[in-house]
Amino acid sequence: MIVGVCIMTKRTKNHLIILIAGMGMLLSTLDTGIINVALPFLQHQFHSTTSIAALSVVGYTTSLAVLILPFGYLSDQIGKLKVSLTGLIIFGFGSILCGLATNISGLIIFRIIQGIGAAALQATSAALITTLMDHDRVSKALGILGIMIGLGPILGPSIGGFFLALNVWRLIFWINVPFAILGLICNYLLIHQIHENTAKQRFDLSGSIINATMIICLLAGFSLLSKATSFKLAVPLIICGLVLGVCFYTFEFRLNEPLVDFRTLSKAPKIWLYLLQTAVFGFASAIVFLIPPFLFEKVMHIDVGVTGLLVLGAPVGLVIFSRVSGSQNDGSKNQKFSRWGLVVIALAFAGLLLVGVQWPPIVVTSCLFLFGVGGGYFQPANIGNIMQSGSANSQGTIGSLQRMVQNIAIASGTAIGSTLINLTSPNLFLGIQVNWYLALFVVVIIIIADILINFLYSKNI
Repeated sequence: MIVGVCIMTKRTKNHLIILIAGMGMLLSTLDTGIINVALPFLQHQFHSTTSIAALSVVGYTTSLAVLILPFGYLSDQIGKLKVSLTGLIIFGFGSILCGLATNISGLIIFRIIQGIGAAALQATSAALITTLMDHDRVSKALGILGIMIGLGPILGPSIGGFFLALNVWRLIFWINVPFAILGLICNYLLIHQIHENTAKQRFDLSGSIINATMIICLLAGFSLLSKATSFKLAVPLIICGLVLGVCFYTFEFRLNEPLVDFRTLSKAPKIWLYLLQTAVFGFASAIVFLIPPFLFEKVMHIDVGVTGLLVLGAPVGLVIFSRVSGSQNDGSKNQKFSRWGLVVIALAFAGLLLVGVQWPPIVVTSCLFLFGVGGGYFQPANIGNIMQSGSANSQGTIGSLQRMVQNIAIASGTAIGSTLINLTSPNLFLGIQVNWYLALFVVVIIIIADILINFLYSKNI
C-alpha cells in the first residue's frame, strides 16, 4: 500500500510539472498572437493610430525577449518553481490590468507587465521538465511542450476573433486569469513537495544590460526593416545588435560569475550547432506563418474565412507530431529526430516552391502540414539536445537561451519575409517564391552543417 501511494505521488508530481510547464508556455505564446487580430478594434476603441496600437504588441515581445535570459539565470539560483510562480502572478496581474485599460497608453504599459510574466514562464518551462521530472518521462514531456508551442498560433487568433465577435474585447486578456490561478495552485503544491538544487552566485547586472541592449537593437532594427522610410535606420540598428552580441559573448566568457557560462558551454561545442538549428527553425517558422495568407488571399483570391482554415496546416501538424515524436523518443534519438525533422521541413519548402497560382489550395495546406510534421519531430528533440548540453545547475539559463534565440529568429524571419514581399511588389507571387527559396536555402545549409559536424565527430577530429 505504501509503495502504491509513493508511485501515485510521483506520477502526480510529474503530471503537475507538465501542467505548469505546458500552461506557462501556452499562455505566453497565446498572448503573442491573440492581440494581433484585435489591433484594428483597439485602435478604434482607444482613438489611436495603427503604429501606436502596435506598440502593445512590441512592448510585450520586447519585455519578454529582454528578460527571458535573466529569469532563466535567476531560476538556477533560487529555483525554477519560484520563478515560474512569480511569472504566473505577474502574468495574471498584467492580464487583469490589460482588461481594465481605459486608454492605449495604459494598455501598452500593462502589456509590458504581461511580457515580464511571460518571460519568467518561458524561461522555466523546459527546465522544469528536465530538472524535476523522472528521466524516462522527459522526452514525452518535451513533446507535450512542443504541442503547447504549436497550440498558441492556432488558438490565439481564433480566441481573439471569437471575443471580438461577441463585443467583449476585455475577455481577450481576462481569459488568462483562471488558467494562471490553476497554475498557481499547482505550483504552490509542488514547491512544498520538491526540493530543488540551486547554485547561488552574484547576479550579472552588466551582462544583463548588454544582453538587453543587444535585443532591443535587434528587435527595433527588424521592426523597421520592412518599412521603406526606415530602412536606413534599421540596418545600423541590426549591425549594432550583432556587434553587441559579440561583445556579450566576449564579456561573459571572461567573467567568473556570468549570466551565461559560455566557458563551460564551449566544452560542449555541439550546442552551437543546436542553437543554430533553433534559429533556423524559428526563421523558417516565421516565413511559414507570414507568407501563406498572402498566397491564399492576394494570389489565389480565396475568402478570408477559408484562408483562416487553410493556414492551420503547419500548427496542426506541429501539435500532432510533437506528441507522436515524444512517445517514440526516450532521449537517445534526439540527434536523429532533429536531423530528419529538418529534412522533412526542407521537403515542405521544396513542395511549396513547386506550387503554381492555379494549383488547388489544399496542396499548399498539405505542404504546410508537412512542415508541421517536420517541426513536430525537430523541436522537442532540439530542445532535448540543448538541455542535455548544459549542466544540471544551468538548465534554467540554457532553456531561456534557447527560447531567446528562437524568439529573435522569429522576429528576423518576419522582418526579412515582409521586406522581400515589399521589394518584389507589385509581383507578389515572385516575393512569395523568393521567401520559399530563402527558407529552403537556410534549412539545407543547416542540414549539411549537421551532417558534416557529426561526420567529423565520428572520425574524432
